[in-house]
Amino acid sequence: MKFRTRESRTPTVELTPLIDVVFLLLIFFMISTTFVSRTGLQIQLPEVEHSQTNPDRKRVEVMVTKDGSYLVDGEAVPADSDLESVLRARAEEAGEQMPLLVIRADRNARHAAVATAMDAGSAAGLGRMAISTVEPDTGKAE
Repeated sequence: MKFRTRESRTPTVELTPLIDVVFLLLIFFMISTTFVSRTGLQIQLPEVEHSQTNPDRKRVEVMVTKDGSYLVDGEAVPADSDLESVLRARAEEAGEQMPLLVIRADRNARHAAVATAMDAGSAAGLGRMAISTVEPDTGKAE
């Protein structure tokens, strides 16, 4: 009896079924994953190390408190008038040289209140605006 000898072949790994399985797993995880949208982000207000100030330029400062009320140059805006009319009067007092509008907002003030102050300043003719920031070491406002 004569036995046939088998030819020895090197074993190979077929990659096609492996790729199919990987793609099926990928599709499964893409379909079954839920995405969570976060509505509130924790942010810190910006700090500056160097500031550019012009002491010769007349300034109008609007302070936005955390409850949304406004103070213009330290005086509260009356309840019977709006912020735009108060800023327009300050701009007319300055005359020819248009003052710089500096908005100093409380850290906990709502963004809508700050945007309203910016809109009122723009409508009053105060085109140049600056947002007051805090120096990191001293805590002094710029």
